[in-house]
Amino acid sequence: MQKLSIRFDVLLALLIAGLFFIMTLCLTFLISHLATDRLKKEVGMTLSATAYQLSDKLDHYMWSRTAEVNVLRTLPTIQEQRDLNATRDTLEQLQKQIPDFSWIGVIGPDGQVLASTGKILEGQSIKERPVFQEAQDKPFIGDVHDAVLLAKLLPNPSGEPLQFVDISTPLGSNGKKSGVLATHLSFEWAKEIEQSFQSSTAQIKDVEFFIVSQQSRTVLLGPEQWRGKMLPADWLSGKQTGYRVSTWGDGQEYLTGSTQSKGYKNYDGLGWTILVRQPSHVAFSDASALRDYILIAGLIASLVTAVIGWFVARLLTRPLKQITQAAKEMQRDPSKSIPSHTGIREIEVLSIALRQLTAKLTHTEQEKTTYESLALHDALTGLPNRNGLSDYLEELTVKNHTQTYLYLDLDGFKAVNDQYGHAMGDLLLIEVADRLRSSLHYKGITARLGGDEFLIVLNDPLSIEDVEQYATSLIHSLSTPYLLHQQVLYIGASIGISVRSPEESMEQAMHHADIALYDSKKQGKGRLTFYRSELPLTRQNVLRNVNE
Repeated sequence: MQKLSIRFDVLLALLIAGLFFIMTLCLTFLISHLATDRLKKEVGMTLSATAYQLSDKLDHYMWSRTAEVNVLRTLPTIQEQRDLNATRDTLEQLQKQIPDFSWIGVIGPDGQVLASTGKILEGQSIKERPVFQEAQDKPFIGDVHDAVLLAKLLPNPSGEPLQFVDISTPLGSNGKKSGVLATHLSFEWAKEIEQSFQSSTAQIKDVEFFIVSQQSRTVLLGPEQWRGKMLPADWLSGKQTGYRVSTWGDGQEYLTGSTQSKGYKNYDGLGWTILVRQPSHVAFSDASALRDYILIAGLIASLVTAVIGWFVARLLTRPLKQITQAAKEMQRDPSKSIPSHTGIREIEVLSIALRQLTAKLTHTEQEKTTYESLALHDALTGLPNRNGLSDYLEELTVKNHTQTYLYLDLDGFKAVNDQYGHAMGDLLLIEVADRLRSSLHYKGITARLGGDEFLIVLNDPLSIEDVEQYATSLIHSLSTPYLLHQQVLYIGASIGISVRSPEESMEQAMHHADIALYDSKKQGKGRLTFYRSELPLTRQNVLRNVNE
């Protein structure tokens, strides 16, 4: 009789819970659909607002420089040009105050440069250049272009092609033309503005900025792989600020906010299109999370409705509910335990069995975690060992960029072991591992391969200069004296570097880094060496000494 009653109560509880579960799913779908659409719209408007802010800052900067040129043209030393030395001093004072002006010059009516900053191009004719021709009757502002005459005359520490924006205005008074005041504004200022925006939007993950020319639709400023490339017209959303979801040339879908430069006050602007893009899966991650949260909330609500069914059978099901609740609490707090129950034999046996099972599982899980940690990490330094490195590389997927392998060996470590003993050597290795950890500012892994050999794998897309700077900083860091047990110890480090190409395996890249390390040791230690894949047999690598 009791069994039949229990079965009926269970069936009744399941029917009630099922009904409420179906209702909850319907409400969850409706609410999550409306909420996620609204969230996606907010993310898109955030990107378009960011694009507008960047456009406004660019236009304001250009307006400021244009206004300064218009003020400069009114100065007597510029208008009259009686004393070219005084004229040149005035130009150089402006350039000193605003270094973004790479070149400023006063050009005579015949196109000959009369006075300029640094005396560059003085005495030469630039009458064929737009900066002179277009400013005969009215001020001229030209779009970004590569340097022609100034490419070999101006300093260029970065080595990248120089780009300028021309700003020029006619000179003269009372209807009489006396020449042109011309300036070349370095486009480096736009990069600084872009970098400041990247810093201010660092909390927005994986955001990239594009400044696109109106005439040629080429990328003036943006990710390195896109600079100078022409964008299809349908990628640009026109003059209105907005956003769209589209697939770019790399096959990935992006949410792109855009706006077009509209100028500032009396500066009409150059019509640049500003794009701010973010991968769709990143941009809409909060929306996906919100949908999942709502679904989970719906499931929890459905479970709450099941209490109604269980309430009908409360005399028999109350112990089971207590056991279930205890099991949920154990997920948050492992110190909790399954309570014991008496009165119903089956529930009493169940509670005892669950307590024994959870105790055994907890013990097994702790042992498993301990063994896995010992198997994958170096016991001395705590860094991943060869097994840990192997697991990391097997799980690693690299897209759109290459990896960099830095094979590192300590110089003079054996002498420390011989002089002070292995215990001191172990303390030194621990300190070296700590310095390597604190020096890893990129995405990657630092592993100890054995003895005094370490391997660093960098996953960030880095230039050769960035890698060289990072490796040099490692050598300096590891060469700094160590104070251990009131003993000052001196060691160094040699590094071999291999940049893994798409056709290379991870093992080949590691081997190439090992070859480069051998060359560093051979050349005198305290060096970093890049492996050159086109000359793998002769080992003709680029060598750099950290002390140079």
